[in-house]
Amino acid sequence: MKITVDLSLDTEAQLRGRIARGDAEAVRALLVEALTPTVLALLREAPSSFSDDTFETMADQLADELFVSFGLNVSPLSDYAVSRAGIYEDHP
Repeated sequence: MKITVDLSLDTEAQLRGRIARGDAEAVRALLVEALTPTVLALLREAPSSFSDDTFETMADQLADELFVSFGLNVSPLSDYAVSRAGIYEDHP
């Protein structure tokens, strides 16, 4: 999915300035402000549920993207790693 955000010239200048200063928190805040209307519009457009075929297609696309990103050298998680005990082992 590609999302395009149209920024005003003023917002773009502010973003470039904050990036140049290396102010990550200010960049984050500006991006949140700039993206909020786009996210709200996407949520309004999103279907309330997916058909099984749509879900399968999206899952396959995600799997393909992960494969391209990580290749074949990724080992699967162990049963313990995805068990309740494994997930919460560091949380008393």
